Amino acid sequence: MEIVALLFVIVTLPLIIRTSRKFKIYAGGIVIGTALIFLIGELTIKVRTDFFSIGRQEWHNQGFAEDMGKWVVPFFLLGVAIFLVLVNIRMIQQFLKRKDGIRWVWIAFVVVIDVFALFLVPMLLFFVAFIFFPFAP
Repeated sequence: MEIVALLFVIVTLPLIIRTSRKFKIYAGGIVIGTALIFLIGELTIKVRTDFFSIGRQEWHNQGFAEDMGKWVVPFFLLGVAIFLVLVNIRMIQQFLKRKDGIRWVWIAFVVVIDVFALFLVPMLLFFVAFIFFPFAP
């Protein structure tokens, strides 16, 4: 999970390149703050549930994966929301900068990315939930 948080930061922070200093501070603070809160909470749950002292399978069998899932799923949704908001802001900024006929391509990109996210996010949410919550009896 630490790698996923690091990837979130690596993928999201380039979206604030070439923005105003104020936007960089706010958006960067939100991204890094969210990742740090997630990492601290995740490591706290792992330490309290003896993740590092018992085997991974035993940890799953004792139901601690569900406790971790209750922490991961909201942060997954928050991370997706932050990423989509930043992408939309960047595309709309490009739309507002342009004055020629090509500027409508940026709005088309926003629509395509949002429609793609409508189909991709529920599938990824199912995958994340499947990792932590048992679906079969």
